[in-house]
Amino acid sequence: MRASVRPEVKSLLANLRKNGVKHIAIVSGDHKQPTQKLAKKLEMDDYFYDVLPEDKAKIVEKLQAQGRKVCFIGDGVNDTIAMKKANISISLSGATSVATDTAQIILMDGSLIKLNELLKISFELDENLQKGWLFNIIPGTLTVFSALTIHINILTAIILSQGGLAMGITNAMLPLKRIRKKDKNIAHKTQMKILK
Repeated sequence: MRASVRPEVKSLLANLRKNGVKHIAIVSGDHKQPTQKLAKKLEMDDYFYDVLPEDKAKIVEKLQAQGRKVCFIGDGVNDTIAMKKANISISLSGATSVATDTAQIILMDGSLIKLNELLKISFELDENLQKGWLFNIIPGTLTVFSALTIHINILTAIILSQGGLAMGITNAMLPLKRIRKKDKNIAHKTQMKILK
């Protein structure tokens, strides 16, 4: 059976590259010629053909040995070993139950279209966590350093350390603020459409 290309794949790949994904490959049980043709059509970085299910996992391990973080998207029983080995495994609603049971992430609309949104959310979360970490470490370090070197008083130490805590909490609340703002904008646009 020849692999079919989902309609959203081309825009998905373009957005993944735009978001910094550097290496995208096809891993297929199909023969060389159709796999090569598909890889060329989709402008893939690499492709693997005539791959048996256990060999998919070896490909994942090989890429990881090169220092790559591997995300494996699969929907069949033959993908599950590779999905277990991958850093991130994704499946789709409607895939085999073994694939969805193995996957860390399941796209519930049965489409890959939300993958870019998922990537964006994960980048935003990572950025937020990094900032939160800095907001907690820097004031704490500054407090200890100041207490040991310039002998600040206890009130100044409390203000420094709790200031970091306040900044960390504020930073943690920013995504919620963005969601509320987005919901208000959607509600406003809906209301404007109704009024028209």
